[in-house]
Amino acid sequence: MTADLWTDAELERRLEALLARRYHHLHPFNARMHAGQLSPDELREWVASRYYYQQCIPVKDSLLMAKLPEDARREWLTRVQYHDGPAPGQGGLEAWRALGRAVGLGRDTLDTHALLRPGARFATDAYVNFVRDRPWFDGVASSLTELYAHRIMPVRTVAFETHYPWVEPAGLAYFRSRATQAGVEASGALALLRAHTRTHEDQRRIVRAVQFKCEVLWSLLDSLDAARPPAAARPLTGQHLAAEVGA
Repeated sequence: MTADLWTDAELERRLEALLARRYHHLHPFNARMHAGQLSPDELREWVASRYYYQQCIPVKDSLLMAKLPEDARREWLTRVQYHDGPAPGQGGLEAWRALGRAVGLGRDTLDTHALLRPGARFATDAYVNFVRDRPWFDGVASSLTELYAHRIMPVRTVAFETHYPWVEPAGLAYFRSRATQAGVEASGALALLRAHTRTHEDQRRIVRAVQFKCEVLWSLLDSLDAARPPAAARPLTGQHLAAEVGA
């Protein structure tokens, strides 16, 4: 390795700093969700739009797996199995369907994408296309948003339990699972990238791929925020009323 390469610690520090600034936990829609400020319909739209994203994750990983070195293909296969499940009725995507049921969305509504926002579809498709069209190195790097995702899942679980008690607890299984699994996946992706990093440009590619993924996730939430009724059309709670009048 050449002298101008960042150390592993420095690369991770840069990725952490990027994610701290640009990961979608900071998006206003996520902030409102975690503060208990979404209406039931807004929460259902989020679940429905994210369902399309969840459906596309194993597709994205299958496209990526076809380009990976042999040893890495074996490891990456576990990601497809995690989302699709080892058998019908199992896996991460099935857990997301359980979340749909918990918020009042049937399987037909999810699978026909009746509530999918066009911008959410566009952002998700852009991610799949990125992984399909770019070298495998960039596709693996784009998954490193998982370095932050596992920290957000416990926050999200508590937010649902606290602010949305009407959501059936069984629907939160996906969040609990990702709190552990996302960190495991991030560690595996980092190890694979380190083994194939040769130049400083390779390291910069990793950072750029993570930035792109952050933009995908941010854009997905933009589409949901854009569908929100104008402020004048929304009922004001006491807290919001105080903010409106400058109290």
